[in-house]
Parts: sequence; C-alpha cells; structure tokens
Amino acid sequence: MRSLRQGALLAAATVVTAVVTPVTATAAPVSCEAPARGSAGYNDFVLTYKSECATKKNYDRTFQDVTVSTLVDKRNKLSVTTSTALAGSIASVKVNDKEFITSGGHGAAFQYAFHAWNQGESPSECYNPTQAGASKDDNRMAPPYHGPSTSALYTMAKSGSSVRTAGRPAFFITLDDPKPGWGDCRAADRQPKRVPFTMGLSPYWLQTSIELAPDHDVPELENVFRTAATITSEDERHDHFDGVFVAYLQPDFTKVFSYGLTTGRLSPKPADSHTSKDPMVRCTADGAYCLGMYVRPDVLGKAYYYTMTRPPMDYNAHFGENTIQVTAPSGAMDKGEKVSYETYIVVGDKSRVQSTMTQLHRALR
Repeated sequence: MRSLRQGALLAAATVVTAVVTPVTATAAPVSCEAPARGSAGYNDFVLTYKSECATKKNYDRTFQDVTVSTLVDKRNKLSVTTSTALAGSIASVKVNDKEFITSGGHGAAFQYAFHAWNQGESPSECYNPTQAGASKDDNRMAPPYHGPSTSALYTMAKSGSSVRTAGRPAFFITLDDPKPGWGDCRAADRQPKRVPFTMGLSPYWLQTSIELAPDHDVPELENVFRTAATITSEDERHDHFDGVFVAYLQPDFTKVFSYGLTTGRLSPKPADSHTSKDPMVRCTADGAYCLGMYVRPDVLGKAYYYTMTRPPMDYNAHFGENTIQVTAPSGAMDKGEKVSYETYIVVGDKSRVQSTMTQLHRALR
C-alpha cells in the first residue's frame, strides 16, 4: 500500500479528547467481508482497524493484539491498540468510538520507519526499514490488508497502562519484490544479497514503548500518551541516518495547525504540506477531534515536524493521505550504535489540544 517516504523523529504526541459521554450498548458482530469496492462503506472498512479481521501470526509466533486504555475526565475512554499484523505498530487510537488512525495496510497506521544512505546518495524507499512490514505484504491480500507482516515481532506485552515491543523491521521494498519503489528504485541496488536482506528483513533491531496515564511522566495529563523507541544497527556504517514516527489519520482530519511554543496558540497552516520546528496538530473540519505531536525542545535538535495531504492516486491505492510526523536526521550510523526517540501524543477537540500542549510544554521544558 503506502510507503513512508519522509523520515520522522519519534516525537512526543499529545492526545486531547473531546468531552463526549460514552454510550453503553451491545457491540454488533464484526464482519470481515469487505463491502463492494466503490460502495459507501468500502473505504471505512479498509481504513479502520479491526482486530477480529487481522492475523495474530508472525512467522512461527502467535501474539494477541494489545490494547491499553485510560479514562480522561472520568468519562472518556482513550485507547491505543498495537497490532500483530503490523508487527507491533499502533493500528488504532480511539476516544470512545472515534477512530483517529487510518490503518489500511502495512504502509499506513502509526509507526516508525527509517532511511540510511551514504554520501553522494539520497534517502530511498529501497533502503527503508519499516516497522509494520513490507509493501509486498499487501499484494494479493483481501481487504482490509492485515495479513502477516514480513517484519519480525519478538515481543509485544502489556504491563499496567503500557505496551512494550521488540522486533526486526522489514525493508519496505524487499529484494524479492517484483515492483520497484518510489522513483523506480530497485532493492538490488541498495541491499546486498545476504541474510537478513534475502529474508526481506533489515539489519536493525527496534524496541518501542507506549505509556498511557498514569504510567508516563506527566500523569495528570490523562489525554497524553508517551511513545519511545530505540533502534540498534547491525549494518555497516552509513553516512546518513534518519528516523520517522508517522501517523496516517482518518480522511476527515483535514485541518492542519502549528502550536506556537511562545504564543501558546494554534495557528492554521497549509493543508497540502508543511514543515515546522513548532509542534503540529491535525484536526477534523469542525475541530471536534485533533491529534498533535510534541517533542521536548531540548531533544528536537535537527528534527522537524511535517504534515502532508495527498489526494487519492495509484500509489496510495486511491485512499488519499492525511499524515503528521516528526523527521529526525541523526548523522552517521555505525554498526552497534543506537539511536533513541521520544514522543508525546494528545487527541481531542481543538481547544483541549491547545491547552494540553501548553501544560505539556511547561511540564517538560
């Protein structure tokens, strides 16, 4: 499905919730049969993650999806789900019944991705370790494209209001993928023909954590969750390395804002694409639901926030894209070296996101 072509630092993302009183009802059975393509419900079926319709197998291992949740304002349920099919990536962020994340395949969802390249080269989709899996994982699969991942998942465990994962990301374009990557790149030009490359896997280890209140370091901000990751190289030296933490949001998250660290206000920004050193937020048109990313200023360094909106096209399977991410260039990466990232997330209405960003900034700077 979709690739992650922009690098992104693991940012702190803050989630602010709208005040909505949950309704108790008996859940209807989930159907895993897709509506007809082009029908009113097809896109929603594909883009909204359903654990019941996703594999629980990863190579010879079995993991159940993990959901952690917390109550915000004693009445709104904030939940985060990590997926076996997506090798530990975040497949769902919900406030009550409102889904924030688009999860239509192994190139979407809310995940980490990386690039490594040498002087005289440039970042390439053909050397793009991707947490959720490879492009080919969606080939010949039925909607909603949540079959097994090429990325190897070794740990996905819940403790309190936290989740820990460990795995080896796949290359988004693998050596045996018959299709070229973005810009007509070829994996054979970037990847040697030896293990783990010949298995579709990258020579990197990725460990992640997700912490909801009260487990993170600002527990009074119940609508915030903290994400962190460490990637370790088993590859030869690369002159350049970057990390991406990117969220693909539901199609109704059409409005883009930046949060002014000095003003404490949200300011509208162009919807097509925007790069910023200030935290970024995406919202629904009515401002009822928003998701923002925040990285401590003393940690941000060369990293930057980036939002992108793209219309439906062949490349994104005609679903379109509404993304928010942090890109973190980190210079050279030698064998045995590690790079760590931290991110805080907030969801909810526009006013609450703005006030929570202010509280978060005061608490963490």
